Amino acid sequence: MAYSRTEILARWKRACAYCNGVATHLDHVQPLAKGGEDVEANIVPACAPCNLSKGAKTLAEWAETFGPEPPPF
Repeated sequence: MAYSRTEILARWKRACAYCNGVATHLDHVQPLAKGGEDVEANIVPACAPCNLSKGAKTLAEWAETFGPEPPPF
């Protein structure tokens, strides 16, 4: 089923799902490269810094990159 970028961003009020910053990207929570599906249920809005730093990592893999300090965004 197709999804609408505009509708997803509007539903989240253009807030990044990860840091609440201004979302300009859409992110696959479970990356396509790791078996995630290209469906609306697997997509959240993300700001550029969050999306680019997460890349094809799972949430658990991405969290491991933060170290003891929270991410700077």
